[in-house]
Amino acid sequence: MIKRVLAIFILASIFTGCAGRFSMPAIEESDNEAWSVVRGGCAGWAYAGRSTGRAEIIWRSDAKTPLLAPPVAGDGAIFVGTPTRRVLAFDAKTGERIGRMWADVQIEDGLSFCDGLLAITGRGEFNRLRIFNTRDGKFLWDRDADRAGAAPIICGERLFFSTMKGAVFGIDAKTGEKLWRRGFDKAVIRHELAFRDSLLYIADSNGRLFVITADSGIVRWNLDLPSGPVGQPIVIPDHVIVPTASGKIPVITLDGSTRTTIEAPGELLCGLACSGPTVYGVTSMGIVFAGDLGDGGLLWQTNIGEPVLAAPVLWGKQVVVITAEGELNLIFYSDGAIEHTIDLETPVSAPPIIYGANLYIVTEMGEIIAIARPGQSIERENG
Repeated sequence: MIKRVLAIFILASIFTGCAGRFSMPAIEESDNEAWSVVRGGCAGWAYAGRSTGRAEIIWRSDAKTPLLAPPVAGDGAIFVGTPTRRVLAFDAKTGERIGRMWADVQIEDGLSFCDGLLAITGRGEFNRLRIFNTRDGKFLWDRDADRAGAAPIICGERLFFSTMKGAVFGIDAKTGEKLWRRGFDKAVIRHELAFRDSLLYIADSNGRLFVITADSGIVRWNLDLPSGPVGQPIVIPDHVIVPTASGKIPVITLDGSTRTTIEAPGELLCGLACSGPTVYGVTSMGIVFAGDLGDGGLLWQTNIGEPVLAAPVLWGKQVVVITAEGELNLIFYSDGAIEHTIDLETPVSAPPIIYGANLYIVTEMGEIIAIARPGQSIERENG
């Protein structure tokens, strides 16, 4: 009886009071731009930074548990979720652990962060969606996640999340109030939503793309995809791009028609990165490529010779591709030349993130690794 009362007291303290405390570092104004969702921002470009050059590891920290979900960053910190039901925070500049929080859910699908609010979804016995305030160390609200299969996204004052049962929810991020729910018959949603200009883009694993209004969930249009999606849609000003398992990448106008299709040089397992008129990807067998969103052709392809599980990101003028075994490749964005490689000496399956000027990687063995460019640039004619 005493143990049962103690357990109830602990649970009550978690969800009504302090569940953990982060000692957030002081930040400079240039640090305010956050990598706040899995692919950087709500539109999913997976791009940040402006420079190029050689890189080096500046710190490694041990979370002491496998890390399978991508981290997020903001307010000077790197946040990582663990399968042991915790969120850990590390100082982005030093790698020092600045706190941990008991989430009570197994975190496999990543996090979302905006203006001090950390959104967490988990699987297993407690399939919950929870919002934690990093500035006062308290949970604001939590709700049933209804079999969520992807990280939520916080876009301004609203939070959006999807489920593997084919439902999409619009939520007030600060209060937890449900604004609307939209269900899609027989849909299975395993990838993050994308948001741009008051519209949400949803890739159904059965091979469909849905577009709905973000303020009400009303369906605007839908489109059949060449095959099942393997990553979050990317929304640029005039088009939406969806990576599919077959390697066909449709370039879709914002009224729902396919303008052209990029043929990747092989099957795809993960998402894409995008900047301007170019999309960057990597096949399941390690062929990195650049596709032209204008005519659908391939601009270049480079074979790194190893399987890749983590989606690439565009770090300034370099495409970052990490093999499953942990070799980091920095590939020049305009011609596919491998400019630099770093052996991380540990398996990697989650995509890296960019925050400030640096690159951050989590590993299956439980490390967080920070990569920086020490100022030595590589001269390129078209750089």
